[in-house]
Amino acid sequence: MDKRKRKGRIESLIGKIFILSLLLVMIVNLILPDKETSDEENRVLQSAPGISLTSVMTGDFMEQWESYLSDQFAGRNIWRGLKVSLDRLGGSRMENGVYIGKDGQLLEDIALPDEEQYSANIEAVKNFAETYSDIPVTVMLVPDAASILSGSLPAFASVEDQRQMFSMVQRGLGDSVNWVDAYSVLNSHKTEKLYYKTDLHWTTQAAFYVFREAAAGLGIEGDVSDDYVSYTVTDSFNGVLASKSGVGLNEKESIEIYAPASGDDDVVVNYVDEAKKTSSLYDSSKLETRDKYAVFLGGNTSVMDIRTVSPSGKRLLVVKDSFANCFIPFLTPHYREIVVVDPRYYSGTMRDIMDAYRITDTLILYSGNTFFTDNHISGVFSGE
Repeated sequence: MDKRKRKGRIESLIGKIFILSLLLVMIVNLILPDKETSDEENRVLQSAPGISLTSVMTGDFMEQWESYLSDQFAGRNIWRGLKVSLDRLGGSRMENGVYIGKDGQLLEDIALPDEEQYSANIEAVKNFAETYSDIPVTVMLVPDAASILSGSLPAFASVEDQRQMFSMVQRGLGDSVNWVDAYSVLNSHKTEKLYYKTDLHWTTQAAFYVFREAAAGLGIEGDVSDDYVSYTVTDSFNGVLASKSGVGLNEKESIEIYAPASGDDDVVVNYVDEAKKTSSLYDSSKLETRDKYAVFLGGNTSVMDIRTVSPSGKRLLVVKDSFANCFIPFLTPHYREIVVVDPRYYSGTMRDIMDAYRITDTLILYSGNTFFTDNHISGVFSGE
């Protein structure tokens, strides 16, 4: 009987401690102010959702509320770090959709295209090239790290064949565009540092290799191999894949920029929708933030108009994702004007751009994963 009473008292005590702990956590969560962003995860956190009859009926309110509680939970970073550590001890080779590869290489999975969206993207680009048949259109799809660095994937992990997917795009576009085989270029240099360990982007060195190969097709004459010099602008970069996975947060990497070795590289950069102008392709203030890759062009924006002092009379339209940000500086000595459009942030159409600027050449530059999943591409090219 005494044993039973003692056991009952212990269970009662544990229950009270558990309830008190829950109450304490609730009180702390109510007292602490909400955070707008997470530096560790490099993203905007969910704010408290507004409630309406429609949002309740559709279930949107509950989804947003669950995200809000998860994002604003007290001590979130501590609990998240503990989870990652326990997962690693248990042999996990993937965290939050990020592969934890050999030697700490972090890699995104290769995205499969949505068939309907893929067809719409191909058709829209092809129609654009045929509509403006007097303007050369170059398409460059950059393979993602897991495609080129497949040898760095964790044991027993496999990804989709992105090279085959690129071949499918090339066949779909046919002779309407000039195709740049970025895959073959990068694959021939895969023993070098082509991708950051902690970030999804290619390095500036990788971008230069592809630029050197693509130059002739872009109408750039001569060998450009010795036309640029590289400079390290930071050696403390820790990218978005580290933030997303919680792995490799102590890894520090270098970011390099490439500048023309000779000649005048003055530019005027107009961020059209923001009504802001600068005299540099680089935003050094970003080097003091978590998102250091945004040093290139200051990050992503809807429309950017870059005026150069190039003697060329050509005006280039670049339709792109963030992989193009470190590539565009290679182009400034060769074009009088470069108009940069990111369909993810742009609400107009390519016809609007073609009407507003005297475009002579077009470059479409995307990472494979973005091209196959972005549902904005077909809209800006088709005008729908």
